[in-house]
Amino acid sequence: MTTNRCHLVEVTPMPDVRYSLNLGYLHATAAADPQCADAYTITKHVIFQVPGLVDRIDAWLDTLDHVDTLAISVYFWNRAPSFYIVEAVKRRWPDCVVIMGGNDVSHQTETVFAEAPGVDVLAHGEGEMVFRDLLRTLSGGGQLETVPGISFRRDGEIVVNPVGERIKDLSVIPSPLLSGVYDIKDISSSRIIIMETNRGCPYSCAFCYWGGATQSKVRPFPLERIKEEITFIVTHAAQDATLFLADANFGILPQDVEIAEWLVAELKRLDKRIFLFTNWAKNTSKRVLRIADILYSGNLIAAVTLSAQSFSPDVLQIAKRSNIKPDYYRSLQQEFQQRGIPTYTELIWGMPGETVESFLSGLEYVIDSGGHPVVYPLLLLNNTEYTSEAFRSDHSVRTRHLPYQITNPEMRAEFVVAHAKMSKDDWLRGMELRLSMAVFYGALLRGLLRVVSRQSGRRVVDLCMLLVDFLRTTDPATTVGAIVANHRDIWIDPQAFDADLIIGITGSDGIPEHLHYQALLRHLLDTGAFADFIRQAAAHLWDRLNPDDVSPHEYAELVDYQVFAVGALAASVRRDPPSGPVTMPLSRRIHELLVETGQLPVPPVGFPHWAEVTLDPDRFTTSPVDSLLLAIYHGSVQVAKSFHTAAVLDQGVVSLDAG
Repeated sequence: MTTNRCHLVEVTPMPDVRYSLNLGYLHATAAADPQCADAYTITKHVIFQVPGLVDRIDAWLDTLDHVDTLAISVYFWNRAPSFYIVEAVKRRWPDCVVIMGGNDVSHQTETVFAEAPGVDVLAHGEGEMVFRDLLRTLSGGGQLETVPGISFRRDGEIVVNPVGERIKDLSVIPSPLLSGVYDIKDISSSRIIIMETNRGCPYSCAFCYWGGATQSKVRPFPLERIKEEITFIVTHAAQDATLFLADANFGILPQDVEIAEWLVAELKRLDKRIFLFTNWAKNTSKRVLRIADILYSGNLIAAVTLSAQSFSPDVLQIAKRSNIKPDYYRSLQQEFQQRGIPTYTELIWGMPGETVESFLSGLEYVIDSGGHPVVYPLLLLNNTEYTSEAFRSDHSVRTRHLPYQITNPEMRAEFVVAHAKMSKDDWLRGMELRLSMAVFYGALLRGLLRVVSRQSGRRVVDLCMLLVDFLRTTDPATTVGAIVANHRDIWIDPQAFDADLIIGITGSDGIPEHLHYQALLRHLLDTGAFADFIRQAAAHLWDRLNPDDVSPHEYAELVDYQVFAVGALAASVRRDPPSGPVTMPLSRRIHELLVETGQLPVPPVGFPHWAEVTLDPDRFTTSPVDSLLLAIYHGSVQVAKSFHTAAVLDQGVVSLDAG
């Protein structure tokens, strides 16, 4: 008996990945059903979304013998190539049944059928049981009307079946890792391994497809199964691979503590090193602190991400966002600092209701609380309240379709570029501030900015705004000026992206979301041009300060300190540290100011109030930049972990000697 040749496809933005959690779930669930197992031969394809992928699809199809059934998962980033694959398959094998699922399919029936005429069936919501039931029906000659959670075409009309209930007991879904549907080589050859420990999100954020679309109770997978999967991954994954826990809120459940403990114990038992990435619980709790302690001390994470998105009450109300209370956020930062655990605070620029001033105030609150802001532009995602016509109209939302990854024009997303409280010019200025904050507060002038802010009463964000103007006036004939100009140009016209310039500096492993920052920092540190750049930026800032803000002598010493600290960073990241300790004397006054602003550690009891900054290559494990931005420099979060300690993240020194 000839079995139906069913091909499962996912186009992924992640390189060096052969394992797909989504495809594994579908395959394992179908394979566990005797009728499906007899009727279908299932093959999985994880395709990396390189630029120009659509031009390579026909060559890939030449390698396939025949496709009777095609199932493909669609998200906003892979929409264009996925639709192309559907049409290419349908041209070759007109009788092939094409099934499409994923977030960009649910509740998008008419749109998807119109854009992808080759699709026969759409699977909505959780796909495992829908896919199994659909394969049963197709192989047994049943009626599609009996399958919950699908829509399909019949005689030119679209039929939409009621969506079934969510899977209450997740143990009914076979494990893709433990069921044998993946070869061990698929695991060991994947740079990133994705797994879930729970599903669902109790929040209803209007911008998020997780909670806004589902607002469901969190349902855990069985703890013993999770432990078995972790052991399997730790055993077979490559050294330095990344494990991504794709939960919406890791740390929200009591069992998450035991999961963290088990992961650390298994890594130690098997002498393995793996980096962990996850989405932390939105309203960070004491449980998250405990889990972060476990994972950080186990060398699995570089930092904990706090998802604030905004600190404006108006913005949060519009977004239906239940946020961390400001006072609690500040106390959390203090607790993380006391434990020596770095944090990053995610903020979204462009949320409806946000003004330039309210956003700057939120950024400054993060900085003033001891946090490290990381800014992302707002994308509109299908099935969220933000995308509804009523919401767009009420808030005068204006969008543009731009590349989600600037290196790949096929990976497009809908960016919010204006709304009732934000003009297009405001949005562009905010994107320029994002680069300025990363370059100067995140890397090259942090200590100076902190001290000048303390002395002058000016906010750090306002000082970084002044440095936006410095970047804009940098000579475009220079490499730095060309990078800065190209960064601004791409937000106006994505086709202006200068790949030869930017990728020529970052290499092929650049992080697309931060590519221009990465190119700028690499160029400055690798060529040694950072010293002149720091002095030029500091001079630009000095010319715009009031005479009483800080004395010329103190300012000059702060500039020297920044050049010294970044010079040590440059030598470290180039793997070319000095042969012995390098010392810079500090005046008592500057040392006290750097300690007061958190740039240098408090001297031990009995130490004088002044000291020399000593950078010892044998002990230098810290940097004057935050570790996320250093990770971006390297293109790897794992590498960045070797450049900071648990006790001192960004303080620029490792020892203090009496002066």
